[in-house]
Amino acid sequence: MSSTPPKHAEPATPANRCVALFVLALVLAAPARAQDPGSDPAKPDARVTAPQEGREAPTVVAIHAVGQRRYSETQLVEALGLKIGEPYDPIRAGRGIENLFRAFRVRGALQVREVPGGVELELGVVELPVDLEPRFVGNAEIDKETLLRWAQLPERGELYLFQAERVRQRLLEGYRQEGYKFAEVDVVRRGEESGSTDLPDVIFEIREGPQVHVRDVVVRGNASLPDRGWWFWRDGLKKLSKVELEGPSLFDWYGAKFDEEKLQADLLAMRSTYRDLGYLDAVVDVERFEYSADKSRVTVHVIVDEGTPWRVSTLRVRGVEREQDPKNPDARVDVPAELRYPEAELLALCKLKPGKRYERVKQAQDQAELRKRYGKDGYLSHPSLGADSWQFLEPELVYDFEKHEVAVTYRIAQGEQRFVREVLFEGATHTRDRVLRREVDVMPGEKADVEEITRSLNRIYSTNYFSDEFAPLDHKDPTFRFKPVEGQPNWVDLFYEVEEGRVVNLQLQGGIDSNNGIFGRILLEMRNFDATALPSSLWRMPGEIYEKEAFHGAGQRLVLELSPGTLVNSYQVRFVEPDLFGTQFNRTILDLNLSRRLRRYRFYDEERNDRRVRFGREFGRNWTMWAGFTNQGIDVTDIEADFSGGFLQPGEFPLADSLYSEEGHSNLIGGLFDVNYRDVDRTLNPTEGMLARWQNGLYGSVFGGDWQFVRSSVDFDWFWPYGSEEEDVRPGLHLSVGLGIADDFGNTRDVPYTERFFLGGNHILRGFSYRGVGPNKGGEPLGGESMANASLEYRIPLYAVAQPGTYKKVEVFHSKLFVDAGLLDPESWRLDLDELRASVGFGFGMSYPIPISLNFGFPIETGPDDQRETFSFSIVNITF
Repeated sequence: MSSTPPKHAEPATPANRCVALFVLALVLAAPARAQDPGSDPAKPDARVTAPQEGREAPTVVAIHAVGQRRYSETQLVEALGLKIGEPYDPIRAGRGIENLFRAFRVRGALQVREVPGGVELELGVVELPVDLEPRFVGNAEIDKETLLRWAQLPERGELYLFQAERVRQRLLEGYRQEGYKFAEVDVVRRGEESGSTDLPDVIFEIREGPQVHVRDVVVRGNASLPDRGWWFWRDGLKKLSKVELEGPSLFDWYGAKFDEEKLQADLLAMRSTYRDLGYLDAVVDVERFEYSADKSRVTVHVIVDEGTPWRVSTLRVRGVEREQDPKNPDARVDVPAELRYPEAELLALCKLKPGKRYERVKQAQDQAELRKRYGKDGYLSHPSLGADSWQFLEPELVYDFEKHEVAVTYRIAQGEQRFVREVLFEGATHTRDRVLRREVDVMPGEKADVEEITRSLNRIYSTNYFSDEFAPLDHKDPTFRFKPVEGQPNWVDLFYEVEEGRVVNLQLQGGIDSNNGIFGRILLEMRNFDATALPSSLWRMPGEIYEKEAFHGAGQRLVLELSPGTLVNSYQVRFVEPDLFGTQFNRTILDLNLSRRLRRYRFYDEERNDRRVRFGREFGRNWTMWAGFTNQGIDVTDIEADFSGGFLQPGEFPLADSLYSEEGHSNLIGGLFDVNYRDVDRTLNPTEGMLARWQNGLYGSVFGGDWQFVRSSVDFDWFWPYGSEEEDVRPGLHLSVGLGIADDFGNTRDVPYTERFFLGGNHILRGFSYRGVGPNKGGEPLGGESMANASLEYRIPLYAVAQPGTYKKVEVFHSKLFVDAGLLDPESWRLDLDELRASVGFGFGMSYPIPISLNFGFPIETGPDDQRETFSFSIVNITF
């Protein structure tokens, strides 16, 4: 083998270098010429011939356009942007060529010719072929307007031929979303050939095929999460994953329209469910599709390989500080830091435990618990504080693939402990500061306790001064934010942001109710009334009230109501001053009420005129004690007994004796004493918390009345929501319990019939008619001097919509299941269990925009002559 050394290359001469550079330039230029920008119809031809360099820019003396058919020379020259008499600018000319394509879809080339006095520009244009009205054929089920919307084309809109393929894809996507899995679309083009004299024409030939509905989604292999149950009692993988593709149901008899994109999203959701529950290796995929003979229905078979669940080997909590990166001022680096609390205390709050399954659901719960613990001591987690707030960083996970174990380390950016410097309000343009401040328990100088800050926010919301129940989607609910104090890293200003609500409510309404019949309502209600804020003049009063400049801002309440109806006629004037002495805390409340109510019952008429004054005193945030006085005039007339047989002893009446003793006019005068407890998340439709009411009345001749008796009742309501706290609308339980007693004394032999307790209707003991629960006499109720009732209701949201601005969900439709029970005893201090009544049932309702309640009750315990009512309803607040 020879080992001849390699020959060395001869040194390159200057001539050789020039030749090599010239060849290289040709090689690089060849592909550039081959890829002519004019070959792509979607790109403009930006060829511009420039004048020779080294000379002063010549003046444009003329501009001509050639090659145009649809557009005038004036239009094209104006879009080019060059002006006669101005110096020629090649850069500006290039931008003008691009602008021509954007404005008119024409490809342009600019030629520059030197002429005496400057240059003459010739703009050569090639107009892209366009169909002024593309056609669709074969679309039997989808109308043309829908196709144009899918194609993103306006009615009678033009379509450039190069866009046809893009439109075809949009049409296919639209058909797929509507369940037309087998739809096909072909594009037929005419007039795009070079030199063709035919007008451009595009036809989309559509073969729709059958619309495919999902018959069922069958999952195999999900041993740990089997799908079982039906409707609201469903459980399993599909329920937890909230899949969208499902078979026929009560609200969708045909089943969901088959959509490949939704199917892939459902598969991803099922995989995520397994990840959340510790099955990190789980595989979920489509096994096969099973179509009906006509391919209009499909059963999707899904196969699951769950794998082995992973468990937690160790759980640690580590603190970090997020410091500014010295190399990048816009970035931060995590530096280990000492925990503010003992690690054992924080681990005790966690639901994730060593030896237990690693579940991301519990990890999210741990994040909420740790945030709550730090938040009580002023370590705030809020978007308004940016990177300096408390943060639960992505945990460190170390996997052991042999043992299927994971070592979990929670990392917490603890931030600084914050104190409140000032509590401020934004958006309350016409409401007095003290009206808001009395709802807030967070004081300047205190630790910024997030839990207390949130409770104060809920109280502001519960005033209903800053909400609009008639248009909740268009109104932003109260919220809060923090603003760091410059130069004081441990101090923040707390801002509550509100938007003045619909507090002047003037309405002409109507409704129908199975208890009260058809009724109308003329209502003027001012929830944030101010009796001292007088208008500037009588003529300006309507406008100033509407603009909240008059009679507004002190938190008072004024109600003027007139309600005629088929069974009930009433009017009411009411004024409430919630802070009589301006103390803000532990307030004294004044409540004045004047009302008249005429009610037509089945067998008599009752008219009641009530004049009442009450004083209330708050004790803390939840307790209120009331004392007052009432003077009522009661008229009982038109007693009609349906007595078709039998024998009455002398002095015996066919109906309740106490009703006949009250016939005519009587006065009911006495003192009132009530105690209220309220701790709920909202005033209207509460979902969490407790309500309690103890109401007492002592009536006697010493006050000038005709009757002597005492009446006392106590009611409790508990609300428990279920599901994730991150959800705005959740299902929940409502348990209510009521007890009542009425007892006569002195010269009164029986408690007046109108003041006894009654059950039945669409609120208490559904399944029985209004006041339809016995014991009965003559087919009508005797009423009870003793009463007990209870109800358990499970409420299920069916549909909710997002509120703009906050994206908070607002419930629209709901359903409910209920069990009601109750009993009345004509004697005081006695409850005869033989008189127990009970019912079960279900209902549906609309919360927004029109409150509607439909109940279907089925009595399971009844008594003689009870009046049943399977269907009861309430449709109110229909505003005209």
